[in-house]
Order: sequence, then structure tokens, then C-alpha cells
Amino acid sequence: MNISPLPLAVFVVDADGVITSWNKACEKLAGCTAADIQGQRLDQIIDFDDIGEPPLSIAKRSELDSTGYLRGAGGRRLPVRVTVARQALDPEQPDTYSVIVIPRAGLVAPRYALIQDLPVGDIIEGLPCVFYVIDQSGHLLLWNRLLEDMLEMSSEELPTTDVQYFFDEKDRAEIVSKIMEAFENGHSSHEAELVGRQGKRTSMLFHCARTSVGDLPCIFGTGLDITDRKQTEHGLRVRERAIYSSVNAIVITCCENNDNIIEYVNPAFEQMTGYTLAEIKGRNPRFMRIEGCDVDEHRRINEAIRKKESVQVILRNARKNGEVFWNDLRIDPVSNIDGEVTHFVGVINDITEARHYERRLHHLAHHDPLTGLANRTLLQDELKFSIDFAVRNQMLGALAFLDLDNFKHINDNFGHDAGDVVLRDTATRLKESVRDNDTVARVGGDEFVLVINNQPGDEQLADLIERIRQRVNAPIRVAGRDILPSTSIGVSRFPIDGDTVDRVMRAADAAMYHAKTLGKNNCQFYSIELNQAVHEHLMLEASLSRAIGNREMVLGYQPKVDLRTGKVVGAEALVRWNHPENGLVPPDKFIPVAEETGLIVPLGEWVIIEACGALKALAKLGIHDFAISVNLSARQLRQRQFASHLARTLKRQGVDPRNLELEVTESQLMDHPEEAMEALAELKSLGVRLSIDDFGTGYSSLSHLQKFPVDYIKIDRSFLGEVAHDGHAVITRAIIALGHNLKLKVIAEGVETREQLAFLREHDCDQMQGYYFSPALSQRSLEELVCKDARLPG
Repeated sequence: MNISPLPLAVFVVDADGVITSWNKACEKLAGCTAADIQGQRLDQIIDFDDIGEPPLSIAKRSELDSTGYLRGAGGRRLPVRVTVARQALDPEQPDTYSVIVIPRAGLVAPRYALIQDLPVGDIIEGLPCVFYVIDQSGHLLLWNRLLEDMLEMSSEELPTTDVQYFFDEKDRAEIVSKIMEAFENGHSSHEAELVGRQGKRTSMLFHCARTSVGDLPCIFGTGLDITDRKQTEHGLRVRERAIYSSVNAIVITCCENNDNIIEYVNPAFEQMTGYTLAEIKGRNPRFMRIEGCDVDEHRRINEAIRKKESVQVILRNARKNGEVFWNDLRIDPVSNIDGEVTHFVGVINDITEARHYERRLHHLAHHDPLTGLANRTLLQDELKFSIDFAVRNQMLGALAFLDLDNFKHINDNFGHDAGDVVLRDTATRLKESVRDNDTVARVGGDEFVLVINNQPGDEQLADLIERIRQRVNAPIRVAGRDILPSTSIGVSRFPIDGDTVDRVMRAADAAMYHAKTLGKNNCQFYSIELNQAVHEHLMLEASLSRAIGNREMVLGYQPKVDLRTGKVVGAEALVRWNHPENGLVPPDKFIPVAEETGLIVPLGEWVIIEACGALKALAKLGIHDFAISVNLSARQLRQRQFASHLARTLKRQGVDPRNLELEVTESQLMDHPEEAMEALAELKSLGVRLSIDDFGTGYSSLSHLQKFPVDYIKIDRSFLGEVAHDGHAVITRAIIALGHNLKLKVIAEGVETREQLAFLREHDCDQMQGYYFSPALSQRSLEELVCKDARLPG
């Protein structure tokens, strides 16, 4: 193929700079003929600006751009820019060079005007692709404007730049190879990415063909922008890889002859089902169905495919080995460019484990894990059903609350494993005691509930409950030892005692609470009177909570007297509740409620602070050798930080620890003697005094007693009685003797008569307190008593 004269002037010279060929543009630019140019050296027709001695060689000029003046006809001198480049891209070719001569700015029209001078100029400029002509040096001789836009370069810059530099460095060797391939074989094709000066990147498909212009070999070609195609291909590769690598099974079916046959499955599908693509290609996926199973879901799939719509179902299929597995299946149609559905894509998620886990969770959510009985959630559902059924059919049903007595004692003495055995055996006994349509539930640590349906009458119901109680009380053999459980049972009847779940449960709970208060191991039915008692208990609990914050509590101080001197040496702080409506509430009414609800902790803290305030007031009056004792509850003693908290309180109140005495009951110490010993040791390290209250009413071990770091023991008032005629006198003398042998002081409380006082003095008891000397006093009255040095008569 021949191209009409090129607008760029190009010489071809040998290694010595002798001109061997040229193009017509050279003659036109210089205004001379071939005879005037042939055989001349380059420096004879171009006066270089950098001429020197010796003149630069052609090889040296190929390493830089030069400027100078082209000698023309009639002595004209035309300023030009000169680019010299090795003509052969292959370094093994002979040393010939292309010399591109470009008039300097302002002397010629822009390149695109020159190209329009060509006969095919309009066609080249209008091409929707890049057009280019390259000589053997790898430089552009001709191009269209689209190439300038892609390379972000001007027409003056393009011919002076080796074309390989229009590409990434990693691609340049391949570019040179493809240009050489076109020169050698006549044509080549390749894909590459043009890189503009400002970083613009364009993916191109190049086609090159060899041609010549006179004696000047060159190639011409086109470059098609394939950026969109490359992005599409990349997207397809990514999606193909995603499908291949997906953890979900994917199957693609093709719509053929009113059927949908498998065209592709990914490795996850093969692994999930056990079938390879080769085994099942061309088959309809329905071959994995389990006939007669999940019929509605299969119908939905068939309907969606018929309508060519998406569908999502959960169903069961069979693996190749026959194993059934659960599928979460999503099917979507795929349309071609004309909108016609040609394929369906199915995405399968194996949810077999999830379904099994869901069933286990459902069971755990409604059943007790230790016994397998219904839990509170399921109990309420079953109870509601039973109540509604009883109301509709005018039948009698019952709800029984069972609480194992002293279960904590079983855990503490036999271990928690033994406790679990007791719970499981109790659950079994309860299930065997009722019918299949009744419900047995475990709703707490040692709390069980029975929903008993369709009872003939109260008498038969009472007989059943008593048989259940006796069966639960039977010995349980654990590790070669018999454990004897017992239970307290509260029963409510529906719909007699209530027609809602809440009312029936509250009634049964109240009945069980009443059974506990009556001494445990018995059964109580709900009654209106019982409801009133429980209501009063709840009201007392609510009022007590407010009372502590409203400062309705007051302290009375009962003096303690030294029996040898008759002097008041201390006092016991006794808390009283001054109720705004009911007046003074005795301690035996509210202290058990405080213990039960945990309010004893803030109440006990308030008592200690008030007692410290009384000690500070006495100290200001000059009374320093005086002790006030306060009672500690079991909850306070078990608090982890109680000792450190007490130390901060004493320091904040400015009270000498030796003036505070803490009283703990004998039973508190013996419940957990090791823990009690550790707690008392922490308190003793603060410097406070310690005493054992109600001594003789518990079951002390002398080996433990002598290890407790206490200072006093208090004889319970029940051992005084009429000491002169009573067998208690023997016990009282023994307690006094025991205390003194253990180097402890002994205090008698509840002293009310002269005879009791005389008895205590006769047997060397150290201190006393009681109505014989004084009842509990207000703080002001105590201060007056101590200041006037009131004494016990001799």
C-alpha cells in the first residue's frame, strides 16, 4: 500500500550522516530537488545550533533533540527542530537513522491542518479509532487528532517521542516486538493500554500493516478503544470467579424445549450434593427431589419457572449418597439482550445444621437443660391453654408450686453433683405422678410447678397432692448415702382461684409461701384469708423499702451494766420502725422481711452510721470508754468488702473502732464456720469488738468456738427464766463457766427480776442488760443517763 506524500520531512542517513533517501515533504520544505540533496551529509543541509569541533556524530545526535536551520533554495534558512533516531528497532539491523525535520513554532500550520491536505485526510480524521504511521525508528510520521487526545500531548511533542514510551514500562518490550513483527511479517495485532501524560489510561486493540513511502519503510495501523469491553470482560471474570469460589452451591440451567436442563454447577454444588457436573449436565435439577416431601414448595418453584419469575423456598433434597439435607434455595431468571429469559440461576445454601440447631434452640428455649422439664416460658403457654380449656368446659384444674426444703443444705453438705441428682430424681418422680396431658416444669433452682388438668373435685385433688408430696420425700440414694428430701407445696385451683395465668400463679405462690411459714414439708391450698396475709406481707415489704429512705427508722439504746461496779459501760443499738400510719412496728415483724428482701444491708449500714453518730456525741461529752453494739445480719457478714467499707465509715465518722461492738448470732457462725472465721478475722483486725449473740440456742462446736476471734458471748434470755427453780440454771452456769475458760466476757440479756440479777452476780457473770435496769432509750436519754453516772443498785 502506498500513501500520498507525508507532511513531515524525513531523511534517512547512514552512520556517517550521508543522506541515502528522503520523502517528498523534504523537497517541499527545502524548496529543492532530489539532485540537490542526494549524497550530501546532514550537516551540509542543516546548520545545527550546537555545532562544535569536532562536529557531533549521527549516533550522538540520536541521544538528543537538536535545533538549527534548514538550507533551502535561493539561500533561505528555515528554523527547524531535528530528531535523529536509529531506523531499525532491532539493534541487530545495520546502522541507519531516520531524521525528522519539523519547522519550529509559528512557521507552519498545525499538524491537523497538514493532514487535511492529504486526499484521505478527512477520512482519517473522521475515523472512530486511532490512526498512525510509524517509521523504523519507532517514531510517528502521521497520526490523527484522537491519538493526541488519548496521549494528552501536542502535535509538536508526538513525533519526537519514541512510541514505546506511550505505554507502561512493563509493556514496552511487547510493543517493540509487535512493531518488529509487522515490519517482518507484514502485519500484527495486539492489545495494550495507552498511558497519557496526565495519567489517562485507555485500553486499545491495535492492528498494524507494513507499507513504504518511496524508499522509506514504515507501518500504519489503527487502534480501537476497548476500555468498555475490557471492563466488561473483567467484570465477567470476577463474576465467574465469584461463582466458582462461592461457598454456596450454584446451578445454572438453560431453557431448552420447554425444559430447564443443567448447564453448569460450581464446585460448592459438587461438594454439597456429591454429584459432579459431568454426571448431571443436561439433566433437570428435579432429580434430587424427595417425592411427597415439601409439595407446596415444589409447586411454588414450578409456578415461578412457568412465569419466568424469581422464587425463594426452603425444602429438602437428597445427596448422591441418599442423605437428606435442607436447602435455602433462591432461583432467578436471566434474560438476553432482547429480554427473553434463556437461563435460570439457582443459589443453594445448605441449612441442615442451622435447622437442627434451631430445633435444639427451640427445645432449650422451652425446657430446663438439667431435668428436661418444661421451663417457665412453656409453662405459661401450657397453663394458659389449660385455664382456657377449664373455663370453656367448666372443669377443675390446679396449679401446684413445689419448693424443696433445705436444698441449699443438700448442696453444701453433699455437693452440687448430689444436688443435681436430687433435682433429676425429683423431676422423674413428678412426671411419673401425673398424666401425660399434665405439665411438669422447673422454674428455679429447686422450684417445680405442676399443671394438673380435669380433676373430679377438691378431695381427689388433695389426695393427689399428698401422694406427690410423699413420693418426693422418699430417700434418694447418692454415692452410697441416702438423702431425704422434703417439699413445701402451694396449690391454687382454676378457674376458682383465678381465670388468668397471672392470678393463678400468684395464688399458688402465696399458698407455697404460707406452707413455708408453717414449718415446711406440708401442703397448703390458696384461700381468701391467705391472700390477705400475703397482701399484708407485700405491703409491709414495699413500706419498708420507703421507710429506710424516709428516715422512719429510729434507734433505741439499751444500756449494758457491769455487774461488779454497777456502772453503765455500753449499750445495744436496737432498731425500731416508726410507721407514719401504723405507729411503732416491732422488729420481729420487719426484720425477717428485711432479711428476705435484702433490705437488711442498707438498713444495717444506716444503723452503724447512727451508732457512730451517738458515739461521737458521747465523746464530745467526755465519755470515751463506752461501747455501742449493733447486730450484724448474715448478708452483711457475707459481703466481700464489708470490712473495708466499715473501716472507711469509722474513719469518716471519726470513731475509735474499740468503741464499736458487732454482734453475730451463733447460727450465723456455724452455717459456714470457715467463711465466718475469715470474715471475723478481717473485722477484728480493724480493732472493733466482737460478740456472739443468742449463745446456747445454736449448735456450736467447741473446736470452732475457741478459734473465733470474739470478745463476748451473750446468754440468750430464754436461759434465765426463773433461774432459782428452773433447769435452765444449769445451762446458764455452764455458759458462764465456758466463756470464762475461753477468756471471754459473758453478757446476760433480758434480765427482768431481782432473782435473775442475784443469780448472775453469784456466778460471776460480767455484764447484763434488760428491763430490770432500763429499757431501750433515745440517744438524748442515754447521754443523760451516762453523764449523771446512774448505777445498778448493789
